[in-house]
This record gives sequence, structure tokens and C-alpha cells, in this order.
Amino acid sequence: MIFASTPLLLAIACLLLVLMVGTLVRIASLRGVSDEKSISNRNSLKSWWGLAAALALAVILDRAGVAILLAIAGILSLREYLRLVGTKQVGVPTTAVVYSIVPVYYLLAWYGHVDGLRQWAPIVMVLVFGGLRASLGQTNDYIRTTAGTTWGLLLFVYCLSHALFLFDLPMHQKPWVGEAGWFLYLVLLTEINDISQALVGRRFGRTKLTPRISPNKSLEGLLGGLAVTILLAILIAPWLTTFMQDRSWRIGGLFAMLSGILIALFGFLGDINKSGIKRDVGVKDSGTFLPGQGGMMDRIDSLTFSAPVFYYFVRFILVRS
Repeated sequence: MIFASTPLLLAIACLLLVLMVGTLVRIASLRGVSDEKSISNRNSLKSWWGLAAALALAVILDRAGVAILLAIAGILSLREYLRLVGTKQVGVPTTAVVYSIVPVYYLLAWYGHVDGLRQWAPIVMVLVFGGLRASLGQTNDYIRTTAGTTWGLLLFVYCLSHALFLFDLPMHQKPWVGEAGWFLYLVLLTEINDISQALVGRRFGRTKLTPRISPNKSLEGLLGGLAVTILLAILIAPWLTTFMQDRSWRIGGLFAMLSGILIALFGFLGDINKSGIKRDVGVKDSGTFLPGQGGMMDRIDSLTFSAPVFYYFVRFILVRS
């Protein structure tokens, strides 16, 4: 689908309008400030606009666009991740195979082989990657490198792809904006949760949750992000999901609230999982692909956990309904 529906275009316009308001507020707060932090904040705003444009284009192109977007995000994240793991230990032939998995995987997903991918993709990743390294005699740091790279494939290919699987949910009815609504719902809530946790934690954070992995994470930030995510989940559910269709608003609102809780909590776990990876190798950011925000890993970390949890939650509801 190349030409988006009017409801979807309206949803994209609302998203860009909110981003515009946030940008103006942020620029106003940085007026007259020229230190390094303010430069980073301005670069971060540019990155947000680039990400918003990519997201808008992807959903306008429907399933194909989202598949391409997630494939690119997966490849960029794997590139950053393999640098952290150590490309010398992985080896050139094995690295090439790792990268080639991504387009093949998303081509299969694009053509509707979702059930097969959900069932056997993790097994194939383990067998192919482990068998390849062993057959090539790559024994240096074998356990750590093999397990670490397989973990990267599971995170940045398999787990992330569940955001695309939302297009194949067993739906009797579509969201108001179309099938892309579920994908937009997941991405918006995950990113808003990240932003809310950071802002609330920065302003009110006192109780450290994970001081050894991510010292800036606080209980106050987690609860603040949770509250904002739940509220937004309920407010936008009638347009981006089918939670409210053929159900009472009370039941639909409950499903939306549970979605917000799951996305907020597992998004948090995805974030600190990435922090654990970076602490292990002693770096602050996974890369510099997104000025002011770090690398692609830093942007999709929460989504690697929230996407599969949200997908199976919604699938359970729709199948049971």
C-alpha cells in the first residue's frame, strides 16, 4: 500500500505536530545557552526529526515500509553490537553471515511466513551461527563470542521483528488508522515511556533502582514513565488499536491499561539490558549514528523487549475474543 488512508495521515500529522510543539519548547529552554550540553540537546532534536520522518514514511508504505525500517535498524544495531563484542573474534566470514540473515529474515516476514519465523528462527540462528564458527575453527573466546553474537541476533532481529508481526495479528476488524495502528501504538508508547522516565527521573529521581548497571535509573522515573504511558495508552487506543471495538469501554480501557503497563515495564528492562551490555565492554554510547542520542542500539533497546511482550499480549486477547 503506497497511498495511506486519511485516518493514518491524520495520525502522522498529529505526531509531527506534537513533535513540533516539543521542539519549540526545547529550543526556547535552550535560548542563550551555548555549552556542550545544549549542543547535544539540539543535535538530539535533529535526530528525533530524522527518526520521525523515517517512521512516517515507513507506515505510509505500510508493511513493506515497516519491514525495511526494522531491517535497517537491525543491521545498524548489529553493526554497533559486533563492534562491542569484537569483530576480530567473530571473524569476517561469520560477520558476513550475521548481516545476511537480516534481509533474508525480513523478506520471509514480508511474504507472510510469520508463524514459521516465530517458531524456528531462534533455533536456526543458534545452529547456523554456532555450527559455522565451530566448522571454521574459530575457537578464540569461543563461548563468549558465540553466545554474545547469538544474543545480538535474538535481540536486534528476532525480538525486534515482533513489531512487524503486529501486521499479521488475527484481526476481525482493523484499527481506525489501519493495520499500521498496532505498530504505531507500540512504538509511540515505548518511546514516550523512555522520554518520560528520563525527564521524571532527572527532576525527581532519588531512589536508585540499578546503581551498578544504570545509575541514572530511579524508582521515581520508572513510576513517572509508567503513569504517562498508561494514560497515553488509554487515550490513543480507540484510534490505533481495536481494544475498544466490540467491547465495552471498561474492558477495552483495561486492555489498553495493561498494554501500557507491559510496555513501560519491559521497555525499562530492555533499556537496562542495553546498559548491561555497555557496562560489560566499558562504553557510554553504542555509537554515534544519532547525534545527541548515541547509536541505533541506544534508540531501539526498549523496543527489543516491549515488542515481543506486546505482540503476544495482543495476540492472546484477539485469539481469546
